[in-house]
Amino acid sequence: MCYLLFNQCFPGIRIEQLHRVTENRDLWNPDTIIIHVGTNDLRQTGNLDYVTGDVYSFVNTAKTEISTSRVVLNGMLRRRDMSWWCIGAVNTADMSG
Repeated sequence: MCYLLFNQCFPGIRIEQLHRVTENRDLWNPDTIIIHVGTNDLRQTGNLDYVTGDVYSFVNTAKTEISTSRVVLNGMLRRRDMSWWCIGAVNTADMSG
């Protein structure tokens, strides 16, 4: 079995910027999309509700726009410049809608 792997990374980008980037790209209906976002937003705003809402919105947009793909939201990684409980709070938020 052979898998085609395609990776797009945007280091330092925030969720609202990622919305604009993905609107202007052809994502060609991959089988699975893994989303790893939020730490830059959390560091900049420090507002858990704002970041959780933006992540939820982005995931729902991805599910709608690329409905044939499985969308996986990866939890935020801990950072040295952010409290572990802030990142844990976002990771445990209910994103199921």
